[in-house]
Amino acid sequence: MARSRALEKTVQETGGVWGDPRSAKVQIGEEFLELVPEKAHDVNVLRGWLGRVNGPNYPQPFLVEGPPGCFRLYVGDAAERIRTARGIQ
Repeated sequence: MARSRALEKTVQETGGVWGDPRSAKVQIGEEFLELVPEKAHDVNVLRGWLGRVNGPNYPQPFLVEGPPGCFRLYVGDAAERIRTARGIQ
């Protein structure tokens, strides 16, 4: 898949997700956005989001943590597939 120059910018170049250039790594996949925060506070904030984002009233997006400290945000059909697969486990 061809990438635009905008997508090739690192979190350090764009100022980071949380404002600190060293606080996280972000990867953009075909079906997800992966966040790997480096600060314990940021991990706790994302863990707090899990219950709100993945609530029963919202079919998407779907936020998953795994391995610990690595979060993936799925949307659209990918969110439904992941939500269903995790419900079956």
